[in-house]
Amino acid sequence: MEGVKKILSQIKPLIDEKIEEILPKKGFPQILFDGSWKYFEYGGKRFRPALIALACETLGGKAEDTLYAGTALEIAHAFLLIHDDIEDFSDVRRGKPALHVTYGKPHAINMGDYLIMKSFESLVAGAKVWGPEKTIKILNLFNEMLLKTGEGQATEIEQRDKGLSEATDDWYKKASLLKTGYYSGGSPCAIGAVIANGTEEQIEALKKFGFAIGIAFQIQDDILNVTMNPEEEKVAPGIGEGGVGKDFAGDLKEGKRTLMIVHVYGKSSDEEKRKLEKLIGKRDITKEERVEIINMMKKHGSIEYAKEYAKKIMEEAVRNLREVFPDNKGREKLEEIARFLIERNF
Repeated sequence: MEGVKKILSQIKPLIDEKIEEILPKKGFPQILFDGSWKYFEYGGKRFRPALIALACETLGGKAEDTLYAGTALEIAHAFLLIHDDIEDFSDVRRGKPALHVTYGKPHAINMGDYLIMKSFESLVAGAKVWGPEKTIKILNLFNEMLLKTGEGQATEIEQRDKGLSEATDDWYKKASLLKTGYYSGGSPCAIGAVIANGTEEQIEALKKFGFAIGIAFQIQDDILNVTMNPEEEKVAPGIGEGGVGKDFAGDLKEGKRTLMIVHVYGKSSDEEKRKLEKLIGKRDITKEERVEIINMMKKHGSIEYAKEYAKKIMEEAVRNLREVFPDNKGREKLEEIARFLIERNF
């Protein structure tokens, strides 16, 4: 894990410098710039830009050539978080008030819109490094990522209004690929491969590896949400340590259909299912009720099931990666990040 912390600590200041190049801290109206910078100031690990750099390095490319792409993705990440917090009724982000809590929903929505336009500005700036042909490929991958993420978010929102019985294993696999598989792994890895002049086979192999990374990252995030210690609640995570930065078991309040919820519902008795249907998505759910659901998860092995699923898809992804790429420092670092994502506690 120390190696991953080192990787992230090296890429973060480079990306933060580029973010300020694309998104100045001063402008008119100042409220737009103050708000747009909030989530960057709140922290974050910058692991998606790191994936772009490491995928590029795996193919012999230079990490410094990926910085505008990493910056674009990090800015897009902030946009997605701003809108996600509104759509999920979340009041906390990285241990601090969510943007819509501080500025109101109209400002927050506009700040998110502004950031997505800024992310494309970063890609346009990167054209001077990549040239027109690569830039078009990167733009296509970036646009695909945003479209798939939007489809995944719609799938998740729609499912909240349906009965828990409709959130099956098959549904979860499709939804998680769309919601997090692309933007938390598949697209960053593919973009890094393009920057390094990868072949179509190499780009596709790294993209598939990234899909597994993105899904495993989200599963571990969901596990941490229901297993955090009380002192970790609302403590913002950093590169090397820190809490989860969210409400304890806030996913239950949101009605989020995590893999653990899908599993526990499938294993529950009729009485337990009625209880789950009553509590999951309840806006005023108490801490005691959250603990009651978590105890059901423990009883039916749902948390362990999610851990094992994440471990399984990651191990398969690493095996597939090794079949396509020779052993080198870039690949070793990608594998280390893969292990980190399913073992991290922040």
